[in-house]
Amino acid sequence: MTEATHSGEAGGRPSRLHLSLARRIAALAAEQRWPAGFHLREMEIARLFDVSRTPVRAALRVLVDQGMAENRTNQGFFLLRDGVDLEAAGRSLPAAREDDVIRAILRDREAGRLPEQLIETDLQEIYGIGRSSLRKVLLQLAEDGLIKRRRGHGWSFVPSLASAQAREESYRFRMIIECMGLQEPGFRIDKHQFQRSRAAHEAFIADLHRSPSVERFFEINAGFHAMLAACSGNRFLLQAMEAQNALRRLTEYADYGDLSPDALLRSCREHLAILDALEQGDVNWAVVLMRQHLTRPSHAEPNSAN
Repeated sequence: MTEATHSGEAGGRPSRLHLSLARRIAALAAEQRWPAGFHLREMEIARLFDVSRTPVRAALRVLVDQGMAENRTNQGFFLLRDGVDLEAAGRSLPAAREDDVIRAILRDREAGRLPEQLIETDLQEIYGIGRSSLRKVLLQLAEDGLIKRRRGHGWSFVPSLASAQAREESYRFRMIIECMGLQEPGFRIDKHQFQRSRAAHEAFIADLHRSPSVERFFEINAGFHAMLAACSGNRFLLQAMEAQNALRRLTEYADYGDLSPDALLRSCREHLAILDALEQGDVNWAVVLMRQHLTRPSHAEPNSAN
């Protein structure tokens, strides 16, 4: 049995979980600058991503299938390429069918082609997807906070940030909770998470001369703000931030082409300046920087990078 056979499911295509893990491993390799020949230890990766070894092994086989890693007999998995070259390659991994449909649904909703209320039979016909796969799509959208069940039957989209007024209200709400979160009595810096966030931002900046991935930036950006909310020690603040990230995902994932490299670079540098201030113990300056960071979008383009 070949490695390619191992990595897929019954239909011959890797599952959404396995592809997602493969992308995360590739992104981590780029972030940490792992060299070619680096040993990809299943147990360590499983612990890092809080999953079992089985999906990690399947994800590593996806990387093998794509020529990014090799499986040495009785030794394990090793990188075939330097980590800095893997992030872009990871983005080119084949998408699971469910991922394709999720992106199509988000684009169609943002473009006004889908109503607020969703009927499963209609979605099956529109996207040519089976009932079982559609259920996975809907459950993932619900887990991401983008849709919710309706009483009786069907689903509906949560309120979005499609209008200028909604975006302005969102930024003002975030200004309240994020600036106050930095001043919470229980705020504590997570050194490991700060280091990872900084490395992710710096790696993204280093790659900006190539074709920048707004999808990658969104994950770095959302992770940055969620990390600071988690550092506040206030569970309700973190919950509110996660809800805001879900709302932003609905609109910002729908169109990747609007953000300029300059806007992405500016936002990354602002994030790094906030990290600098917090690591130096200057919370007041960090609050000022965060307020400036979240104020600029109200005077800039609708799809700003904050």
